Amino acid sequence: MTTLDSAFPNTRIAQAEFTGQSGEFFKIWIVNLLLSILTLGIYSAWAKVRTNQYLHGHTKLEDHGFRYLSTPLQILKGRLLAVSVFILITVLSSFTPMLALGMSLLILVATPWLIMQSIRFNMRMTSYRNVRFSFKGNYWETVLNFLLLPMLALFFTLGIALPWVHQRIDKYIFDNLSVGGQPFKLNTDVGQYYVAALVAIAIMMAGIITIVIFAGIYGVMIAQAGEDSAEQLLTGTFMGLIVLLYLGLFILNFVAIAVSRGIVLKHIISTLKVEDVATFKTDMPLSGYIKLQLLNSLILILSLGLAYPVTKIRTRRFVAQHIQVELTEQADTLVNDVQGKDPAFGEEAAGFFDADLSFT
Repeated sequence: MTTLDSAFPNTRIAQAEFTGQSGEFFKIWIVNLLLSILTLGIYSAWAKVRTNQYLHGHTKLEDHGFRYLSTPLQILKGRLLAVSVFILITVLSSFTPMLALGMSLLILVATPWLIMQSIRFNMRMTSYRNVRFSFKGNYWETVLNFLLLPMLALFFTLGIALPWVHQRIDKYIFDNLSVGGQPFKLNTDVGQYYVAALVAIAIMMAGIITIVIFAGIYGVMIAQAGEDSAEQLLTGTFMGLIVLLYLGLFILNFVAIAVSRGIVLKHIISTLKVEDVATFKTDMPLSGYIKLQLLNSLILILSLGLAYPVTKIRTRRFVAQHIQVELTEQADTLVNDVQGKDPAFGEEAAGFFDADLSFT
């Protein structure tokens, strides 16, 4: 257990842990996949609940696991309603171009609501020690942060303002979360988001320059070779070079994203707290996180994607073992203030219209 400086009197340090096993989760995942295929997607509602219950239940703090409270029928009803609405919109859009434009605008207007409902449902269906989480964000704030600001950043700053937008979105989400009536507070620094973006860009540029240099060396070798040798170089290794080029660009992109996400994730954890209840800390090494993601990528490639459950478990275990939570006495007195179950339509529709958000 890591010793941290206490910000409040009578506090204690709790080490987060993830106790899930790759073999166990793989069995759940493969059964879910096969049954979802055999039932033409109907079982996917049960698959989603089983997956979330396993991942939540094995994420623990002080030997208490989190819980996922939604039921398969609740998910299935929301999913069927979302599919019905999608089919209706598709049919209506096929009649006239104007109607298609109207449906597109309707989806655009509805997207922030879908995002908001998705977050709200996921939070209300998550509990810790029988105390459920909640999200109080509203439609117009969601429009501003998820729709207007990203569009303005792209069109008027050519993407330069996107790290700032990313920081605003994270603050909007976390600052509207609460547990037992106690609000979360995220004190991120926009500078860290720009550091993450610049480091990712530097990695991509350095990699591209390296690839160009090797391509240039190869071109010089061809130019200096005789006619027969040049033909052999061109025909014998051209396809191999193309494959290596695409593989190199893929690895570069993956490393850049992993570094960027690692920097932001570590910053979020270290600046997050629940007012008067908990303060989060992390000692996660960025190099370790990058190595983990690179190895996960290699595992996925070699297994043709079948090892996805293994990479999921590896990532959750690594992140959890580097998170500590400083808890006050008030953590033991929280009372659940969320009643009832929200309909799942918002979350399922958000996923169907590609507006879903993941907190994994």
